[in-house]
Amino acid sequence: MLKIISQKSNMKKLVLTMVMAVFALGANAQDDAISKYFSKYASDESFTHINFSGKMFQMISKIEYGDADEQKMIEESLGKIKRVQVLGKEKGADGRKMYTEAIKLVEGKGFEELMSVRDDDKDIRFLIKEKNNKINELFMVMGGDSEFGLLSIVGDGIDLNALYKLSKKIGMQGFEELEFLDQQGGN
Repeated sequence: MLKIISQKSNMKKLVLTMVMAVFALGANAQDDAISKYFSKYASDESFTHINFSGKMFQMISKIEYGDADEQKMIEESLGKIKRVQVLGKEKGADGRKMYTEAIKLVEGKGFEELMSVRDDDKDIRFLIKEKNNKINELFMVMGGDSEFGLLSIVGDGIDLNALYKLSKKIGMQGFEELEFLDQQGGN
């Protein structure tokens, strides 16, 4: 009897381990899909590809900006960013096709739409992935008739407002579309 109970216990552990492995692989598959998309176009010279490491944001967060409250907000929020990637193409892009292709990467991967904007001839979507009510990933896709842009931010508790304010202050390119979130009071 004891042997049967032990076998059932081992079976439960095995099933639990397999379930955890499936979830871990699913999370990595999403990240790999986005990384592969960036890699697909990174070597194409007609695209602008920018990659910011988490270390860069840690260093930037230590720069003094004047106002003590703003300084504290920047230090606390930027130090949590692990990676930022920007991909864009302005001339000769089939932006609408690339927009659709990029959106398919994140569908069913735990992303929630934060907002969408139709501005003149382009569509913009902001999607987030949260864990414990903290934004861990922001995915912004913009596609128009002849332009395309993609922004991926990965971190632990991303403060979009702080990121937008810093990008404006130091003239960091690639974050212009976050202005829509700032106008909406988004975070």
